[in-house]
Amino acid sequence: MSPELSEFVRLAPLGIVVGVFGTLVGAGGGAVMVPVLLVLLPHETPATITAISLATVFFNAYSGTVTYMRMGRVDYRLGVLFTLASLPGAVFGALLIRQIPRNLFDPLFGILLVSLGCFLIANPLGSAADNSWSASTSDRRTLFGSIGSAYIGVLSSLMGIGGGIIHVPFLIRVLRIPAHIATATSHFVLTFVALTATVTHFAMGEFNHGLAPTMYLAVGVMMGAPAGAVISTRIQGSLIVRLLAVALCLVGLRLLARLFL
Repeated sequence: MSPELSEFVRLAPLGIVVGVFGTLVGAGGGAVMVPVLLVLLPHETPATITAISLATVFFNAYSGTVTYMRMGRVDYRLGVLFTLASLPGAVFGALLIRQIPRNLFDPLFGILLVSLGCFLIANPLGSAADNSWSASTSDRRTLFGSIGSAYIGVLSSLMGIGGGIIHVPFLIRVLRIPAHIATATSHFVLTFVALTATVTHFAMGEFNHGLAPTMYLAVGVMMGAPAGAVISTRIQGSLIVRLLAVALCLVGLRLLARLFL
C-alpha cells in the first residue's frame, strides 16, 4: 500500500465520523478534529494543526448547511448578522495562532477541552428550547448575539475548532433559540467563518505540507455531514453530546498530563 493510500485510509474514516457528529450537533467537528490531530501529528505547529482543522470544518459546514437549507432550518437573518460579526475575529485568530508555540498551545487547548467537556456534561446541546422564541428576534438579542459571535470567532479561529461547540450553546442558552434552528444557523455561520480563516492560513503558507491530509479529511466529512443532518431529525443529541464531553475531558487531561511527563 502506497503512503498516500495509507494516509487516506487512516484519515478519511476519521473525517466521516467528524462529519456525522459535527453536523448532528451543529458544532462543525473541530473540537474533535484538533485533539485527534494533536495526537496524530505531534511535530506540527499549532498554526498547521488549526489550518487543517478549519479547512476540514469548512467542508463539513458547507455540506451540512446545504442539507439544512433544504430542510428549511436556517435563520438567514441571524446567520448573516452573526457571520459579519465573526469574520474579523476569524482573521485575527488565524494570524494570532502563528505567535503561539506548541508547548503553550497544548495545555491551553487541554484546559479548553476539559472546560467544554464539563459544561457539556451538565448542559448537553439540544436539551434546551424556548417556546417564546420567534423569527422576529428582538434587536437587543440580535446585538448581544452579534457581540458574542465576534468573540467566539476569535477563539474558534485561534483554537481551530470552528466555534460551533461554543456557538450552539450560546445560541440555545443565551439567546433562547430552539435547538434545531440553532444547530442549522450555527452551521451556516461556520461555513463562512471557517472559509475566511482557511483563506488566511493559506495566504500565510500554512498548507505547504498540510494540503494532502486536509483533502483526505474533506472527503470523509462531506460524506458524513449529510448523514448527520438527517440523523439530527430522528434522535436527540443529548446523550451523544455527553459521550463526546467525556471524550473531550479525557483528551484534554492527556494534553495537560504532558506537562508533567
